Amino acid sequence: MKVALFLFSGTGNTNKCGEFLKNHFLENQDDVDIYVHEIGKQCLLNPNDYDLIGFGYPIHAFNVPQTFIHFIRSLPQVDNKKYFIFKVSGEPFALNNASSHMMYSILKRKGYKLVGEKHFLMPYNIMFKYNDQLQKQMYLYLDPLTKVMVNNLSNDKQERIKYNPLLIFWSFLLRIEWLAPKINCLFLHNRKDKCTKCMICVNNCPQKAMYINKKGKIKTHSNCALCMRCSLNCPVAALHMGIFEPWAVHGGFHYQKLVEDTSNPGIYVNYNTKGYFKLFRKYFLKQNKLLKENNIPLPVVYNEENALENLEK
Repeated sequence: MKVALFLFSGTGNTNKCGEFLKNHFLENQDDVDIYVHEIGKQCLLNPNDYDLIGFGYPIHAFNVPQTFIHFIRSLPQVDNKKYFIFKVSGEPFALNNASSHMMYSILKRKGYKLVGEKHFLMPYNIMFKYNDQLQKQMYLYLDPLTKVMVNNLSNDKQERIKYNPLLIFWSFLLRIEWLAPKINCLFLHNRKDKCTKCMICVNNCPQKAMYINKKGKIKTHSNCALCMRCSLNCPVAALHMGIFEPWAVHGGFHYQKLVEDTSNPGIYVNYNTKGYFKLFRKYFLKQNKLLKENNIPLPVVYNEENALENLEK
């Protein structure tokens, strides 16, 4: 089977998901090509040349990033081409299910047939930084869960997310977030006392939106996607993210280092979890059940102290 993965990734989490998917398709002896959407980067992959298409994106305010919607609109017509969606966010709330409805409608008109959709949890790149245990837990689940998705797709087992009309309505209202970058670009700038002019933010912006103005300040054009790649990866935390500065996350994600840290069990969400993250228990319970049904070992070792098997306990 020939598979093409089209994705947009701001801080790299969706890209990680795409890499795991690719590896599992390769394990099945499939041919896989990946195109990561960035402004100015030519896409040489034609969906008509593939048996199966995957579309991946980070959920921005319960919606597909506007830049990826523009890309979806540019795709050619096909004849009943099978495709699947993989999407990433930092919370397991049902409103995320409706995020892809607009993309689904566009692709349906273009002749694409949805055969699978999966929402994966990965750490926030805005609001606040997840602690190392939770980051590791989410990352460790990504590999086996993408394996299940690939196996289902290879065996024509459809895994669909239902689009609730009420959630679609709320997702539509929150699409106002697409206007936020156009406003925020007036306020985003670098802190001159910290900035070393390393140009990492400017050179790595997927929208090619960042530039240095005549006063030597780093600014953004209105086509900024607010993907937060610049603030997350700035080595000296020199960017002031304008209106979103109170929720900026710095320091990047270092998953391989977390995996190699044996002192970190990678179990943050469990019976004893309190507060906000108690809401995540249902998600991990569902994934544990899914993995067991597919005879795939759980990625972390639960015991009596950190068990996660029964919501009622």
